[in-house]
Amino acid sequence: MSNTIKYYPVCNGDQSLITLEDKTTILVDCNIREGAKGDDDETLFDAHSDLLDSIQKDANNIPFVDVFILTHGDQDHCRGFKNNFYQGDPSKYSKEDKENKLIRVDAMWFSPMIAEQHNSNDDETAYQEEAERRLELHRKNHSSRNDPGNRIRIIGYDGDKKYNDLDKMRSVPGDVVTRFNDKEQDTFSIFIHSPFKEQLTSATKDKNHTSIVFQARFKEKKADTDFITLAMFGGDSDHYTWETILDKTKKSGKDKSEQALDWDIFLSPHHCSWSFFNDRPYDDNKVAKKTSLEALDFKRGSNPKVIASCRKIVSAKPNPPHDAAKKEYVAKVGDSNFLNTTVHDVKDETPQPIIFEISKNGPVKAKKVEGSSRAVAGAGLGALNTVSSYGGTI
Repeated sequence: MSNTIKYYPVCNGDQSLITLEDKTTILVDCNIREGAKGDDDETLFDAHSDLLDSIQKDANNIPFVDVFILTHGDQDHCRGFKNNFYQGDPSKYSKEDKENKLIRVDAMWFSPMIAEQHNSNDDETAYQEEAERRLELHRKNHSSRNDPGNRIRIIGYDGDKKYNDLDKMRSVPGDVVTRFNDKEQDTFSIFIHSPFKEQLTSATKDKNHTSIVFQARFKEKKADTDFITLAMFGGDSDHYTWETILDKTKKSGKDKSEQALDWDIFLSPHHCSWSFFNDRPYDDNKVAKKTSLEALDFKRGSNPKVIASCRKIVSAKPNPPHDAAKKEYVAKVGDSNFLNTTVHDVKDETPQPIIFEISKNGPVKAKKVEGSSRAVAGAGLGALNTVSSYGGTI
């Protein structure tokens, strides 16, 4: 089995699944629409059923993801969390929970931004409440705090210092995490770019502005100093965030900036919104920021890919997605390397996930065999480089 990244077709929303060679799974956001489950609407991809088919089950036949990373709490990034993922003491997972196909989250990544801003939807509230339950176990040094289903990592700082007593469980921008669900990885790591302290402590706190931004790093062998694939995830981060990312990363040193900003696959922030390039509305801010264009210039190889997790992009409103943003991406990577999840892989009117297998030559887009879920290799993305860094926990 090879490492893979799967980008789900969930209209204007995000759901991505990283699966490692040892079957470790890292879910980045979710947008599970009830209308797509079962046979209610065959034109909507059933992201919940596919997720169940893509993850492991434990000795008690309970489905689980190793890590859930919620980049921020907007509905289109956490829709379905309350109804599709188990919340509460993992030892109390019941027969009814199994019948409802609830997925256990072995380890959560939690940004303090969720707790510091009024919860805007039930799924965001459920995520925060589950995080608080786990954090309290760690505060009390409870014997079950490190059990699967109780693990948690804080990402970034918190303005009101509510979690200062849990700093040993915190990862901040510049950290490289190599341990996932209490298991050390030799050939996979995550470099954390944001949120930054000043974003979380500012008087005006914006969820998009404080999204978790990270770079997923794949190596072929443990001893390698080069990465075979680098994939960037940025939630709904905007051009202000990326200006700060570039500035801070460059100041950290040339070598570090070259490794941390490079990418082979770039998930376009905020569903191909113009907000990555400039303020909205577009009519008043038609010139893309130099820093945003520079971030895209860190692409590697001959065929870098931009993924737009959004509805079909047209020239008319609304935004997102925005046709002008698509044109900026296409200018950097070419039309064939810009992939829109809603229209790129469609079978019987239903969009299918965009899947990349991580080969020694880089990411390889998998192709669906007609009438089968089996994937076959497509064309690689070219030669790569960069250097690894230190490890983290959880």
